[in-house]
Amino acid sequence: MKYLFLIPSLFFLFSVSVQSQQITVSPVPDHADNNQNTFPVKDSNFMISGNQITIGDQTIINPASWSLAEPGGKLGILEQRGQVFLYSVDHHGNILFETPLEFFDPTDETMKVFQFDDGRLVLRDNVANFTFVNSKGNQMFSVSNSSQSADGERESQLARDKNGRTVVLYNPVIAYGQQTGSQARIVYGDQEDNLFFNDVEREISFLEVSSKGEYITMISTGGSGDRVLIFDRFGNEIFRTDSDDPLRGASLSEGAEFLTTYTGGRVTVIDVLTGESLGSASSRATLIYAAYFPDDEMIVALGGSHSNLNISNPTLTAVHLSRREIVREEIPHSISAYDANQIAIERKGVGQYRLTGLNRHLDLSIQF
Repeated sequence: MKYLFLIPSLFFLFSVSVQSQQITVSPVPDHADNNQNTFPVKDSNFMISGNQITIGDQTIINPASWSLAEPGGKLGILEQRGQVFLYSVDHHGNILFETPLEFFDPTDETMKVFQFDDGRLVLRDNVANFTFVNSKGNQMFSVSNSSQSADGERESQLARDKNGRTVVLYNPVIAYGQQTGSQARIVYGDQEDNLFFNDVEREISFLEVSSKGEYITMISTGGSGDRVLIFDRFGNEIFRTDSDDPLRGASLSEGAEFLTTYTGGRVTVIDVLTGESLGSASSRATLIYAAYFPDDEMIVALGGSHSNLNISNPTLTAVHLSRREIVREEIPHSISAYDANQIAIERKGVGQYRLTGLNRHLDLSIQF
């Protein structure tokens, strides 16, 4: 397979003072009044208050684990009542099913639930064992994701698109004596999986499945620095590039033609076909998410500090690559996110975007 490597030939973009440059930020009206603890889910709300969560008319106190699937608004919950129970509710709070999990140890601190938008769920217990459950609460099959390393490993993680078309289980850190590595596998079904990544010297710091399940973007880190790899849904590596700077995340354009990487304070766009850097820009705020929209030749990035739901000092940065112009704007609304991995930016039209995954979704109008 032919791999494409990035040649370090970045050019830097500088702000140009143009009077027409501006970013207009408007909360989506349906949830403009949401507070920091209330998040929109379909035509209802999801609320977090300490150890209590509420969706529609259903309130759950001190769940062992919960997972909200968007945009459909199904909520998967693990609850301890002497033994562990799994149940799923819709966005109005109606219980879809409830079932006891006799094989779960109530004292297991690693148990976790992952809810898919189509109603299916995946359960993790005992660090690396995953059980797949259908939309009626019936167990389908289990997968052990253990590396079998005698020196130990961290809890396995799961990444997927919203409907679970592509499901990736990965061990972010595996101990091998004095060094650490990682591995990742795609699960297709019962006894059908593919260990597509296995490295004894590099840890996985970031892994994301594209919205339609077609691509997997991974950041691995080791002594030589960070590396971004892109795989197709069958685990074939189709691109890689190395970075001298520690990366916080990455995003793919809809057709996977362009890769956007971001550190704490710089965003870079790379042409996946050629490996060429199209441009980069700095941010005054720590970057939380960034994406590139080729139809507009536009980078849009959200910066700020995310802690305990709240995003403080939220700032938007927009970069027009061909014009080599930058515009920045502080967001004049209080925003929060229950999971930074849910934050996304979608294009609505020329210079029009929507920032989602927040307590109040924001419409952005960017003009150069």
